[in-house]
Amino acid sequence: MVEMVVEGVETTIEGTGYVVTLREKGGHARFPIAVGFAEARAIKTALRGDPWPQPHDLILSLLQSFGAVLTQVEIRTLMGGVCQARLCIYWKGRWVDVSCRPSDGIALAVRSGCPLLVAEDVLAKAGWVLSCIGSSRPAPAADDPSLAIFRDFINSLKLEGPGESSG
Repeated sequence: MVEMVVEGVETTIEGTGYVVTLREKGGHARFPIAVGFAEARAIKTALRGDPWPQPHDLILSLLQSFGAVLTQVEIRTLMGGVCQARLCIYWKGRWVDVSCRPSDGIALAVRSGCPLLVAEDVLAKAGWVLSCIGSSRPAPAADDPSLAIFRDFINSLKLEGPGESSG
């Protein structure tokens, strides 16, 4: 598992959705997760430290009132383009894993200050490395099959110099 922090919450290029970008703590890897409006708002509110209670604050208050502690949030699997996350809770001397949406887990991790972890295989499938300098994680090889879609797109471009046309 790789510890991550929230780098930002942005709208998509189309302006119809939101993306939360996680950054490897002390590293260069990035991991984007698409979220809806309400989820983006909840995470942004948590990042700002907004004093108004939100539903995720209620969840943390309930855990605390029962003597439970959210110890970490894990994004463990990626199936069909959808991430699966777990809340790792310590309660009455035992560990309890609770399934959740990654966006809810992220909002809870930001609010509680607990670690946010992404499985290495998930990061390898859907993450990227911003810079390989000083990173323990190598950049993908140029012939990596997962980059084929990008190679095909670039090769399909008809690049023209100034004043040239393809007609």
